[in-house]
Amino acid sequence: MKKFVVSLLACCTFAHGAFAADAAPTPAANAASAAAVREVLDAMNYRVTWAAMMGQMTKAMPGMIRQQTEAALKADSRLTDAQRKERLAKMEADMPKIAEMMDKVMNDPGLVAEMEAEMTTLYTRYFTTDELKQMAAYYRSPLGAKSLQVMPQLMAESMAIGQRVTAPRIQKAMEQFRKPN
Repeated sequence: MKKFVVSLLACCTFAHGAFAADAAPTPAANAASAAAVREVLDAMNYRVTWAAMMGQMTKAMPGMIRQQTEAALKADSRLTDAQRKERLAKMEADMPKIAEMMDKVMNDPGLVAEMEAEMTTLYTRYFTTDELKQMAAYYRSPLGAKSLQVMPQLMAESMAIGQRVTAPRIQKAMEQFRKPN
């Protein structure tokens, strides 16, 4: 169960990377660029946003673990119904410990610092120091502040729309794939 939880956490954490293009490595950010990235992150309330995002992820994780565990157990034809029920009960009994572990991982102060260092490298790869300063000014403006405020909702609704629009197409393609030739 612990291996499963760690695997699920890793998948959730790194899933976004599967869609990212491979970027060429860049030298470490110079001091001016690094300071400009810190301005952008401060203007975006990055630490507060990160904490909220990790809180949401931690709350959602038990449901995701349940769903993945149930699907894996259902797909395992070697298990009897009694074994499936027993393993689900074990998972439920372990859930408080799993949630505590997830909370500890997600709220580690070192994680935020490490993410900020990585974000500095990322942002300086794609933006000049001047562009970063402009970005920080934008996020400090009323429109920038509003965009930061509504962006999580826009992203959530966009993802829901994407799933709603693509799911029938994917299901149809899978049905075609499963048809005997």
